[in-house]
Amino acid sequence: MEARRADPIRLIALRLRQGELRQVVQQPGVNEAVRVTVQYHDGRHPNQVATLTRGHGPQCTLLVVYDKPNKDVRFSYAIPLERYLALLAALRRAHFDALDDQPDVPFFGVDLWLVERASGSFYHDVVIQPESATGLHGEIVIAIRAQLKEALRPVVA
Repeated sequence: MEARRADPIRLIALRLRQGELRQVVQQPGVNEAVRVTVQYHDGRHPNQVATLTRGHGPQCTLLVVYDKPNKDVRFSYAIPLERYLALLAALRRAHFDALDDQPDVPFFGVDLWLVERASGSFYHDVVIQPESATGLHGEIVIAIRAQLKEALRPVVA
């Protein structure tokens, strides 16, 4: 089986003990989740994993964990339901659930995002190079920057 581009990026979440997103949505009280993992190619910022979960009610929580050796750096944010719904609507418009990884993304030398969505038994992920993303991939970048800006805040290395 050929390795997917998302495999090295997915290891960031596992190394930070965030678990696979498929497992996150199996936890009691979690209906669906969106995750953005940011891998900085040059170490100017620690890599980060941002997991947005929605439960049965209007509560949405974003947990952002940073890859800082020997330090537990994490922030939790309450995200308004309206922003969560706007993000999901934008992902639907971009056909996220059927979209492949951004084509021609190099493995090295560029920042990468792994964008994941899970609900029940459904799971899908897409690798994007945010600075060169166009078309539907570009729409996903715009949506995340607009509706989930807390997920993209870097910390000092």
